[in-house]
Amino acid sequence: MKPIILALLISIALTACTNYGKKVTMEGTKGEVFYKGEGVNEADAKKLCKYLKDDISYFGSDKKLSVQLMKSKGEGYDIRFVVDEKKLNESPESIVAFGQIGAALSAYLYNDKPVNIFLTDDHFKTIKSIPFDEAKVKALKEPAPVKDDFVFDKGDFDHDEAGGINFYWTKDISDEESKTIADYIVKNGAFAGGSSEIYMTKDNDRIILRFPVMESARTDEDYLAKVEKVTKEIKDNVFANASFSFYVTDENLHTVKSWDY
Repeated sequence: MKPIILALLISIALTACTNYGKKVTMEGTKGEVFYKGEGVNEADAKKLCKYLKDDISYFGSDKKLSVQLMKSKGEGYDIRFVVDEKKLNESPESIVAFGQIGAALSAYLYNDKPVNIFLTDDHFKTIKSIPFDEAKVKALKEPAPVKDDFVFDKGDFDHDEAGGINFYWTKDISDEESKTIADYIVKNGAFAGGSSEIYMTKDNDRIILRFPVMESARTDEDYLAKVEKVTKEIKDNVFANASFSFYVTDENLHTVKSWDY
């Protein structure tokens, strides 16, 4: 999404009138936000103005852009953007982009409260409405999938077993380093009682521990929270002054959840 390009394509000047509400502007831009009705004030308008400039670059210095902020009838906000209807019709992808702006405003500015977007003419009369879409907000907040093309061959690893845990480490990790890590993990006891495997690799000076788990555990939030707690204990006790990552993986050591310290 490139909002500033979007704005240049379809924005037009607002026709002068006195009933659009009170107005705030953003220094360094030609953007203006009107606020009208109960439930919104100057501080709300300034916050929106700043977000449109700093966070999504909608407001710039080269073209006048007009927006109106109102409290919706229910919980949330109605935000109107003045657009050129002809250019809007010529670029239907712009409607999708404005929907993304609405979701971003809900997620990052209004604590997930509904944000309804209205594309309007130069009198703030609605041309196109884009209702709040909760699914888009949730999608924005979902963590991006971890890109991991790690390929392993057990022949590349040295191996030892301790405390019922199988430890594997690559040649660039010394036996002393691997023993220090393994000794603490065994002492911690969090991975005991099963057939756990821990794979140790190094990326420059960062040690990475990979922990393969069964499929059901990969999406078990309670289980992952317990694993995260252990990763912090490993960091504090083994890697206090060093970079360290812990990856929960599938059986092929492809990362499904990671913590970097």
